[in-house]
Amino acid sequence: MPFIREIHLSDGIRAGIWHITEGSGELRSLVHLNESEQHLYDSFSHDLRKRHWLAYRALLQLLLAPHSSEVYYDDFGKPCLNSGSHYISVSHAGEYAAAVCSDKFPVGIDIEQLKDRIERVKERFMLPGELASISAQNRLEHLYIYWCGKEALYKLIGKPELDFRRDIHIHPFEYLCTTNRSCKATLTYNGIHQSYELFYEKTGNYMLVVAY
Repeated sequence: MPFIREIHLSDGIRAGIWHITEGSGELRSLVHLNESEQHLYDSFSHDLRKRHWLAYRALLQLLLAPHSSEVYYDDFGKPCLNSGSHYISVSHAGEYAAAVCSDKFPVGIDIEQLKDRIERVKERFMLPGELASISAQNRLEHLYIYWCGKEALYKLIGKPELDFRRDIHIHPFEYLCTTNRSCKATLTYNGIHQSYELFYEKTGNYMLVVAY
């Protein structure tokens, strides 16, 4: 079972990464689904969609045990636990799935494969000051921390009107010099001005960011 590892952050926040090497049949045997979840699973037509969905469900079972990991989706498509025991967030890309949970605070997570095409869209989600802080060395990784960080905060808030460029500001940081693999972000939205911590980690050719 390619559960890579669990990441423990502050205040009891737990995240996990799963390397998806199993087929959908093997993954399905690992996951308990109730009737509504099984109905949703049966509606997926693509095998990769099934494997992504089952992998993050398997992760949630591991991270939340002995609590229930049964999930429903709110009006904006955000996954929530039926039990309400924890806040959760999930992500998947390519060969990986990721999940995070907290029994105290909203959390967000994003994992993305590193690709050069991000250079073509960076101005759409980054402010000039953020762009100026990107290092020449490890530029791609640095850009993806900004993208994944904003995506993770978007998931944490769960409101579709949130704007990456206008509402989410990631404070400049030095990628090579950050030994604790974290940086700061500020969200300004609907009269709220809130600071957040972003944990980041490169896994193979993927970048993972957790917002809390």
